[in-house]
Amino acid sequence: MDDTALTEALTQAGAYPHPVQEVHVIETHISRVFLAGAFAYKIRKPVRFDFVDFSTAQARRADCETEFRLNSRLAPGLYLGVVPIATDDGAGAVRVEGHGTPLEYAVKMRRFEQQDLLLERVRTKHLDVAHLDALARRIAAFHHDQPRAAPAEGFGTPERVDATLKECLGGIARLAHDVSLADRVALLIRTRASMLAGALRSRLRHGHVRECHGDLHLGNIVLLDDKPTPFDCLEFDPGLRWIDTISDLAFPFMDLQHHGRQDLAYRLLNVYLQHSGDYAGLVLLPFYVAMRALVRARVLLEREHQQQRAARVPLVAAQVECHDLLALARRTLARRNGPLILMHGLSGSGKSTVAAQMSETAGMVRVRSDVERKRLHHGMQPESGWYSDTQTERTYYRLLAICRLGCSAGFPMIADATFLFRSQRDRFAAQARRLGVPFFIVDCEASLESLRARIEARARARLDPSEADCATLEWQLRVQEPLTAAERAYVVPASQATALIPGRMEISEDDFTMPSQRG
Repeated sequence: MDDTALTEALTQAGAYPHPVQEVHVIETHISRVFLAGAFAYKIRKPVRFDFVDFSTAQARRADCETEFRLNSRLAPGLYLGVVPIATDDGAGAVRVEGHGTPLEYAVKMRRFEQQDLLLERVRTKHLDVAHLDALARRIAAFHHDQPRAAPAEGFGTPERVDATLKECLGGIARLAHDVSLADRVALLIRTRASMLAGALRSRLRHGHVRECHGDLHLGNIVLLDDKPTPFDCLEFDPGLRWIDTISDLAFPFMDLQHHGRQDLAYRLLNVYLQHSGDYAGLVLLPFYVAMRALVRARVLLEREHQQQRAARVPLVAAQVECHDLLALARRTLARRNGPLILMHGLSGSGKSTVAAQMSETAGMVRVRSDVERKRLHHGMQPESGWYSDTQTERTYYRLLAICRLGCSAGFPMIADATFLFRSQRDRFAAQARRLGVPFFIVDCEASLESLRARIEARARARLDPSEADCATLEWQLRVQEPLTAAERAYVVPASQATALIPGRMEISEDDFTMPSQRG
């Protein structure tokens, strides 16, 4: 039975072994999903592209089995098994889970509402930030648990990344109408890939290339039982899922920006980084964001090209979205070093609240001393010396190193700590001068009564990583070194920070020079 006849047979309610009123079909460029009653059945199209070959029944069945195995890692409640599609020996009618001669195989899944896809939630502005936070934590935990690629396996190498990039750019060049923009982006990303070859090898050596999801865009994440559940991982090419973990995270980060939600993109990124600790991945994140935008554009054009050939309609919508994705890739690759912002204030002064608001409003990466202190001293009790001078210095040097990496990669960085000592602040100001980036201090203040009340409330709630108590506050009051007159030149009041700093970031480069740079 050919593909057209099989598709027609599977649109009939009688083809299924359970109650079905109507069958709906969702198509991608390589598969069809038949929504029938309480279940969904995904079959492969008998297609052959430069990146996948489903031209044989054996290849399609093997891919179904691989998909079920891989997706059971993240969505065991969604994937139910691989089932045959057969003809009954008597009448010859097509039956899903039939006992006759198998015609095809399908991945059987629990059906969900399309409105529960994160893509639809973003489009309709119904995506709860709590779900986004849960997604970030789930991705971080998933990446932590996955096996690491051995360097000899050939995954995650500059050569492998370059091959994937070349294949993607070739598809875009063949189908995109905006040749000029496509060529400019191709030149930018090839240049960046060459510059990052050493970083790619380092990430592989340090175990960051793992068996990931591989296709983690918003259309492949669904709210299932009120939990964000990634599904439909990339199963047909191991080289496309054995990738750097930061490349996996780059897909939803890019997709949120593409749909106009920079605030949610940076919330996702910050929660992921807080839980994974993988700030070193910031070096490669812009490159992978651009690459994910190109992958999305290429897949979109391939899918629309199939539909165009079938229906003989122009690719207007696909070309418009392709242009937007190419423009996003270009902006991402062209970004310069980002500004460096220090939070300043006593415990309970609202630094973390303001920093969180700024990180989303202006699109910034935040690194918290309370979180990094715990990461450095994992397994130690607070009374074992977390807050000694030596350990505090270690924590601040880690913040400094992370901010240097982030700023150099083009990200505005927020160092969220008390910064009560001038020597701490001086090191960060000097780093900003060396990098040639804007420098701000966000000063947070509150009455002593408010400070104590907030610290006590935070301790009762046990939802914040800070271990500071009222005794810590009393110590801070005794030893703090107030901001100097020279430092005041960089200060932004906390009450104005979320509005003032984003606004100033739209001003010309000259406005970003520090007083010492102006002479």
